[in-house]
Amino acid sequence: MSTIPNTVAVLDKLRWNAHLCKHSHFRASMKGRNLHVLCGVPIVVVNLFLGSLFFSLINAELPDWTKWSGAALALLAALLGGVQTFFNFKKNYEGHRQVGNEYLAIARECERLIALYFDRILDLEHLSNKISELNTRYSEINQRAEEFIVSDKVYRQAMQIQSQKSSKEPSLVERMRNLHNTSLEETKIGSQASPIGHN
Repeated sequence: MSTIPNTVAVLDKLRWNAHLCKHSHFRASMKGRNLHVLCGVPIVVVNLFLGSLFFSLINAELPDWTKWSGAALALLAALLGGVQTFFNFKKNYEGHRQVGNEYLAIARECERLIALYFDRILDLEHLSNKISELNTRYSEINQRAEEFIVSDKVYRQAMQIQSQKSSKEPSLVERMRNLHNTSLEETKIGSQASPIGHN
């Protein structure tokens, strides 16, 4: 195989983008889960503390500071519950996780199709048809992902992860391209080395 066809290069670009989106949404999911836990755990602890404390002291005469402390803790629990309900951290991080898994499925399908092409099981025409199907699926995922926004910071972190991963584990297309370039260099060196003539 002399060069990498444009169709395969387009499929590899789709694979790259799908992996990048996967990393973005998985990182956003982790951040959302952390916020959910950060708000949820204090609510549970405060409510347990207040419930057990005031249940045990139901008939006791309490000093004013304990009443105000209890009211402040109850207000804090209500505030955290309101924040959690308004931002809906649980739905958000689960949505990011689901979208990330869908992007991962696209990336794996791209890798499979590229391997089938290089193994000469699929030709370019079939590959082109598959790309059309994948682009449709990718667009549908993008539309669903609009509800789950990824911040610029998370996106940059995902880009860094994807770049590091690609440098450590080059894609099949990149490996084939490097193999082709190496064989070209060897051919060029071999043609420049001419046999020494005898006089």
